[in-house]
Amino acid sequence: MSKVLVITAHPKSAQFSNSLTLKQHFLDAYRRANPDDEIVERNLAVIPQFPFDEVALSIYHKAIRKAELTAEEQEFVTARQVWVDEFVTSDKYVFVNPMYNLFLPAELKSYLDVVMQVHITFYYNEFGAPTGLLKDKKALHLQSAGGFYANEPGQPDLRQLNIGDTYLKTILATMGVTDYQALFVEGMDHEPQNATKIQEAAFAKADQLGLTF
Repeated sequence: MSKVLVITAHPKSAQFSNSLTLKQHFLDAYRRANPDDEIVERNLAVIPQFPFDEVALSIYHKAIRKAELTAEEQEFVTARQVWVDEFVTSDKYVFVNPMYNLFLPAELKSYLDVVMQVHITFYYNEFGAPTGLLKDKKALHLQSAGGFYANEPGQPDLRQLNIGDTYLKTILATMGVTDYQALFVEGMDHEPQNATKIQEAAFAKADQLGLTF
């Protein structure tokens, strides 16, 4: 049995969402194929954040000096560790987000800052290079975008502008997660006349991916 951690960065909305619908297609198929797996869902848009603010910076410097933490800092560390432990003990990761200005939503970037912890998810080797500690895990990135950024046939190659996916893949690889896949539903704003066709094709791919991931 595997533990699947689904990290969504999307505000709750009564309106239709391409990224959330893509996620639902994938999860419905995954549950059918893996009924015994544990699936944990977290929406970063509606749960407390642990930003890299003055408290986090103070904790970082005190950890280097091995100095005592204040009550506020200890509370921050304890709460943040819950997220880190959940990430480390998961076997599979599913990241779900809309593209924001060619990048990830800020909440997802903040989350990655939390779980990327030296000596827990990675370490620096004798040459000073970051080396991942998370082995035998896999990740999937589900992302929606109004334009085309995945080198679709007949479209300009704008993969270099898909900075968020590149960043996510790089960060996960740094932590040792190199089994990485991405599925995009995109181009609906650029070609509204083809939006339904684009959506149906992406959702069908999510259905298939849910059976094999």
